[in-house]
Amino acid sequence: MRSLAAVAALLSLVVSGCAAKKQGYVEPETSPSSSLDETHTSSSNPSSSIGSSIDPCELLSAEDLAEVGDFKPTYKEQGGARACHWQNSVKDGGDGFVFAVSVRDSQSIETVNDEGGGIREDEVNERPSVVTGDPKFDDCAIVMKLDDMSRVDVTVPGDPGSDNSCEVAKVIAGMVEPRLPDIP
Repeated sequence: MRSLAAVAALLSLVVSGCAAKKQGYVEPETSPSSSLDETHTSSSNPSSSIGSSIDPCELLSAEDLAEVGDFKPTYKEQGGARACHWQNSVKDGGDGFVFAVSVRDSQSIETVNDEGGGIREDEVNERPSVVTGDPKFDDCAIVMKLDDMSRVDVTVPGDPGSDNSCEVAKVIAGMVEPRLPDIP
């Protein structure tokens, strides 16, 4: 499997070539204990959140990722989220690298679980976000605010010992963020 460092470098090149508007972050899917499987929910009605109108598979395209590989999206609903998992095709010579972009209609950035590495406030293209990860496995999640009751998670599974998943997540989140609606 191609190292996360190589993926981060390639995605950085793609983003720098496409980021005339903004630069940002990128992130793949994490382990089963990751933020994709959080169970915290808000009492708010999800149909009234901005997130309910967003298809996670439309936040990136295969063309966005073409310079770094042939990625195929797969839509899944799991753990309170609508998720799009992007995997680099092994069949076409890729390394199987995967990441996820998830929309949580009734979970805010304030409900993110600490996966062991703490929760750090951050921004993606001036959008409020938080970063968390599992230092044991180098999983990373960058969670961006949509409104007070919904968010978008970019999750990247790690390669133990590489410490690069958050760099990859930053690049992917930076590609996703310009396609998100403005925060009300």
